[in-house]
Amino acid sequence: MRHWTLSAAIGASILSSSSGSASPVQGVVSGIYVLDEKRSDNAFQAIESAIAGLSSAKRPLARMRLRKSIAVNRIRISSAGSRLGIAYDDKAPIVVWIGGDSVKWKLIEVLVFDVSAKADGEAISLTFRGDDSERITTYRSVGQDLVVDTTIVSPLLSTPIVYKQIFNRTN
Repeated sequence: MRHWTLSAAIGASILSSSSGSASPVQGVVSGIYVLDEKRSDNAFQAIESAIAGLSSAKRPLARMRLRKSIAVNRIRISSAGSRLGIAYDDKAPIVVWIGGDSVKWKLIEVLVFDVSAKADGEAISLTFRGDDSERITTYRSVGQDLVVDTTIVSPLLSTPIVYKQIFNRTN
């Protein structure tokens, strides 16, 4: 618990010191972004399609876990050197070093992930590893927009879940 408290404090510090400019390490622009539902794929529909082949006994749990992990309407990003802070809606912030060791991040009590980050040109990719899935989410700035591409793989699913979301910068 102490590690999480320290991470949350660092995250709050990084997120509150957002400069609004691109970091020299990556092209993702610090700021606050809100989901543009009209220009984004419907992530919930992508989940429903992927779990359709599961047995009726496994489908509700898979739906709940996957939906909680992707239900995001607002993202706040801040970077300082090679340190990146991301907060989804009102969840605890994730603070990682680009190319560094993974950190533990708890979305909710039953969904804990090892999160790592890497830079790929002008994009940043976060990898979320959980007990029964792996999610890779890539963030890149395009003008005032944040384009977020996500792929979720799980041994429970016969095919990966893939979707794109567009977030509009608000500040």
